[in-house]
Amino acid sequence: MKVLYNAILKYFKNDFARSYKEYKKELDSYISPSDPVNIHSCNEYVNQNIKGLKYDASKVCTITVRFLSHLKEKHNTFDQENGYKYLYYWLSVEALESKLSIENTLDLYKDLNKIFNNENDGHNIFDKYINQMNKYTCNNLKKFIYLYEVFNKFESEQTSKGAQKKCTSDCVDLYTTYVDECKKAYDYDFCNNLKIFREQYNFFIQKAQFCEGDQYLLPPVEIFDTVRMVIVPFVLILITFLISPLLYKFTPVGPWIRHILVKKRNVRDNIIQEQDHILHNYEMNKDDSKKRYYMLSYNSS
Repeated sequence: MKVLYNAILKYFKNDFARSYKEYKKELDSYISPSDPVNIHSCNEYVNQNIKGLKYDASKVCTITVRFLSHLKEKHNTFDQENGYKYLYYWLSVEALESKLSIENTLDLYKDLNKIFNNENDGHNIFDKYINQMNKYTCNNLKKFIYLYEVFNKFESEQTSKGAQKKCTSDCVDLYTTYVDECKKAYDYDFCNNLKIFREQYNFFIQKAQFCEGDQYLLPPVEIFDTVRMVIVPFVLILITFLISPLLYKFTPVGPWIRHILVKKRNVRDNIIQEQDHILHNYEMNKDDSKKRYYMLSYNSS
């Protein structure tokens, strides 16, 4: 079953979910004690926020610079951007054990990125990514990747030999919580990421686990934007109101509209004249009938 599922998943569109496993595997390879590689620019690196943690400052610097060098060699913007984002997650959760605030973690990341640029031929290629990161986006990034951590663990357990089939996982509660948050904040990027996760999760439940019934599937992410529904029509009306005089005066639209209006007015006038003519003839015929009636009455007397 695992072979079949992997063969199908090969064509599944969510590349980030697969790539992130590769990022983790690459970073884990740098942690091994059998890997003696050192980065000269990291040997004397010190950071006051990295004390008494799993790795010392020099080790964190070395792993970070090596991974950025690895991403640089890929020459693929998808891998570079998503790998760079995953590295933030690794720094925050793995290296710093979630003990630093998002702001302090970002400051550390920027510091290490500067070392990569200045002393390891980074050429500032990742600056655009870190400049887009802030407290809010990093918080959502951690949630999104953690959701995949939970899913990957569930997937690995269920596709192992002799596993007892399960149709539900801890992903359901996490997903539901995150959907509520993205809808309340009108965060379309976060909501879209959750939509992608939902497709992969439901794909696994249906095609690998063969679980039947909607109760085992993640519900859709439906975000109802009242503000946008009100503003968009108003803006369209305003734009139409502003450009209509210009179209009427300086483009062929004006003469065309005047022609249509004149034509309609002529048709209307013709209809009115025809109605008046018919009414006049009716009145004349009516008067003639009365006259003949009176004449007949007079003659009969």
